[in-house]
Amino acid sequence: MVERSLLEKASKYSDAALTFIDNDGYPYSFPVQCEFDFQKGTVTFAKPKGLDDVGKGEVELIFNHITPLPVGGYTDRRYIVLWGRVEPDGEKLQLRPAKVFTWDEKEVPFFQYSEMKVSKGRSYLDELMQKPWLSTPWLIVRTFRLPFVIATILPITLGGLVAYRAGFFNWLLFGLTMAGALLLHLGVNTANDYFDGRAGVDELNTTPTPFSGGSRIIQYGLLPSHTVLSLSTASYAGGILIGLYLTLTRGLPILLIGLAGLVISYGYTAPPLKWAYRGLGELAVALGFGPVLVLGSYFVQTQSFSLEALLASVPVGMLVMLILYVNEIADRTWDDEAGKKTLVARISESSAVTGFVYSMAVVYGAIIVGAFMRIMPLTSLIALLTIPVALKVRALIKQNLGNPYGLIPAMSLNIKMYVYTATLLLVGYVVSFLLHF
Repeated sequence: MVERSLLEKASKYSDAALTFIDNDGYPYSFPVQCEFDFQKGTVTFAKPKGLDDVGKGEVELIFNHITPLPVGGYTDRRYIVLWGRVEPDGEKLQLRPAKVFTWDEKEVPFFQYSEMKVSKGRSYLDELMQKPWLSTPWLIVRTFRLPFVIATILPITLGGLVAYRAGFFNWLLFGLTMAGALLLHLGVNTANDYFDGRAGVDELNTTPTPFSGGSRIIQYGLLPSHTVLSLSTASYAGGILIGLYLTLTRGLPILLIGLAGLVISYGYTAPPLKWAYRGLGELAVALGFGPVLVLGSYFVQTQSFSLEALLASVPVGMLVMLILYVNEIADRTWDDEAGKKTLVARISESSAVTGFVYSMAVVYGAIIVGAFMRIMPLTSLIALLTIPVALKVRALIKQNLGNPYGLIPAMSLNIKMYVYTATLLLVGYVVSFLLHF
């Protein structure tokens, strides 16, 4: 018997529709006026005229409400569906619901509700012997998370510019470095999806966003997990081959840098290391997208290391880490429940905001120290123009703690902050070349 509270909730709806399949297999839907008996747990309504077989099968009573928006679309969406067999009750029909389905947008946001129904949707497609489909270009973009490769492009470029300032630059070597690094990045993106999927982290997450929760290609059935693993393996293989070539032509340190990158990237979610599950994922990302990429790019050009390249790597490494960090705030509950003990999952929400502020202080502090100690060009101070953006990101995070969808603007602006700050740092270097500064 359906809970009385659900019947009482259904009785408050102004609109109801009776839906059923007739004996000939045709679907019908009629508006009806319902009477509720909360003690007996029944709903009574008038029998639609001319349809004698409505009382011979299963029916649905749908109680639905939406509020149209003046600009288009709807809000305040909710419904209750009562399902079961009807019996004659004089000139009327009586339904004693056997099942109930309900959703209220105020309790569960639409996107989360949709995500919760993914497994049922896939089962339905399996029954139809159909599979989810996405055009090949968009599948490639989604599978490899191509927009995020900017996190590799800017550090590699920065390393090249620092080398140019030291009097070294070769376009072929730069291109090979960029290609190898990008392949490793594609490898880690797909590896993360595979291993998080295998650990059940992404399946548990019902509030993914465009920036968090993984690519969802496995969860949505767009690609099988073994294909994702194969793509990761192929990407890593390509990056390793380029790394070996650069090792042979530019020196053994490239091999050591490459091995560090492999341990950091593949071990991010892959066992036995699983840095992200041990609260070390943030440090791994900061090192991998900072010193490893920038110093690696610099060494390929110069066959040496420098304090300038190391110091310049700190802001970009920390900024990429902050992309992960803010995204983890949205996934905090699900990561913790799945046993993925990220740094954010280990601290309170208020401490997560504080951690963001301290991290940004490191970003801008490194730029200021590098410029005023004349290790980096003075023109690199132009990157400080993004401080107001950082403050805006902090405010958005603080305002939306505990609300994954509310954090989407913060995550979006945080990525832009990385792009703006890193690009301005590159511009500072280019201006210093032009001004011979």
